[in-house]
Amino acid sequence: MTRKTKRDTVAGAILAGGNARRIGCIAKGTLKVHGNTSIIECLINEMRHAGINDIVIIANDSKPYQDYGVEIIADIRIGLGPMGGIESGLTHFAKRSDAVMFVPCDLPNITSQEILTLKKAFVKSEKPVVFAETAGFFWHPLCAVVHNDLRKKISVAVDNGEHKVRTVWQQVKAVAVQFADETAFFNINTLADMDKCRKAKNEKKNLR
Repeated sequence: MTRKTKRDTVAGAILAGGNARRIGCIAKGTLKVHGNTSIIECLINEMRHAGINDIVIIANDSKPYQDYGVEIIADIRIGLGPMGGIESGLTHFAKRSDAVMFVPCDLPNITSQEILTLKKAFVKSEKPVVFAETAGFFWHPLCAVVHNDLRKKISVAVDNGEHKVRTVWQQVKAVAVQFADETAFFNINTLADMDKCRKAKNEKKNLR
């Protein structure tokens, strides 16, 4: 892939296909961590503030997400985890955008600033994927902008039994984008994480 490959249009996809067993099988994206706004609503708003308006939610159970005003699509192949969601998102947007910005549905603190930073890094890059990385080389492979040209390669990887997103990103030499603020990528896995998330965000505000 060269710089001549189009990188003008970036769509958005929220990965919401997990079973959320550790949080009581609640649809994590519907949780209201900050006030009366759900995580999904926050993600949609922040994507739009970053100039990404063509947005879908990828979820095999559409019922929890029907009232958010965006299209809901299911995995093409069920049971593959995030890799299946990425394959489905790229396939859905194959003729609608040059690339897709993916974010998981359990990140209540990510803002348009981080999303826009990833988007700009992708536009400048020569690689098919850019993803977020925080202190200590901690990867956030699901916070990524992926070029649609990678769709077939991802499908082949899935066909060959590779379901780890990190492994595929390594194979295609994805570019890590460094972020100093770890709280932006704090994810919710348990109900206790909600309190930790609120505390981390409040501490960040108090430092300003």
